[in-house]
Amino acid sequence: MTDGDTASSTLPRNPIGDETVETSDATRLVERPLVSVLMITYNHAEYLAEAIEGIVSQQCDFPFELVIGEDASTDETRKIALDYQRRYPGTIRVIHSAANVGMNANGARVFSRARGEYVAYCEGDDYWCSPHKLSRQVALIRDRADVGIVHTDWVRARRAVGGWKVGWNKSVHSHVPHTLLEGELFRTFHYPRILRTCTILLRRSTLEEFARSELAGKPYKFGDAVLAAYTASRWKVAYLPEVTAVYRESPNSALRSGKQARLDFLKSSLEFDTDARRFFADRADYPQAYRWEVAVGLLLWSISARNAATAKFALADIHAHFGAISFLAEGWRTLIMRRRTLRRQQRDSAFAPGTVANGTRSG
Repeated sequence: MTDGDTASSTLPRNPIGDETVETSDATRLVERPLVSVLMITYNHAEYLAEAIEGIVSQQCDFPFELVIGEDASTDETRKIALDYQRRYPGTIRVIHSAANVGMNANGARVFSRARGEYVAYCEGDDYWCSPHKLSRQVALIRDRADVGIVHTDWVRARRAVGGWKVGWNKSVHSHVPHTLLEGELFRTFHYPRILRTCTILLRRSTLEEFARSELAGKPYKFGDAVLAAYTASRWKVAYLPEVTAVYRESPNSALRSGKQARLDFLKSSLEFDTDARRFFADRADYPQAYRWEVAVGLLLWSISARNAATAKFALADIHAHFGAISFLAEGWRTLIMRRRTLRRQQRDSAFAPGTVANGTRSG
């Protein structure tokens, strides 16, 4: 094991200070992985094994690697990651340091180690439920230069008595029309049910281009919408009509850590929208409804939290960005988009997806 980008087969050691080290076996790693799966993890000891198993069980006719960014967890997360690296030395690399670097820096250092032509994501508290996810997504994008990203259907897992309850019979996209799932999606990149991080696969060159843009690297409290906006502005979106991933609604996530965390998330969304409007100034189709949803959401959540200062801030933002007519117009546009998702959609899948509307699992 060495610092930086070079892997080694020496025995693991603990990092010192701000040093970042990689635990991997250079003598056994695949030489030219077609796909790099990136996994950032922090205090995910309860979930990490399931997340890793979903990756290493992928059935592909091409090599792939799993790069895990372990961010100085206070539980057994690092031990679990290193144990799996020893079990799968040809596939797994673990990036870690003595100090916690935060979500954005952890994601950046993991991406900097990616070697694959394509990149997929699965955070340590989510997991993949289809062993064909990678192979089918690569097949959709490989020969299509006009496609920049491929995503899939997914289901939620919620904490219940005795464990986690997965909504296998409630495919998230079962009520989403195809026009919101594939093709030109820049106008609706902000729709929350699409382009879920644990479902996407895209070219590493696309991510490198994004990383050089003004939108990348800013300390927003999220990254999925930023990447979705950039990618959808330049390429078409392809869609695999199969549930391949389970998104765990963790109580400690940015949106579920209390009302103040929700308010901070929405304020960060307003900051992103301000930056995005400037970045996409030449695009007449930038969705003004995004700010409408965020600002109205911030107002409603601030009222719920009895936070008068934030409510005043939200009202001022609405007044600054919308007149009476444009406010009603964007509200109506948002309502129409949401209304289209109230009816279950018919899916004609080319695969026999195990977990779509019928609630069974892929195999």
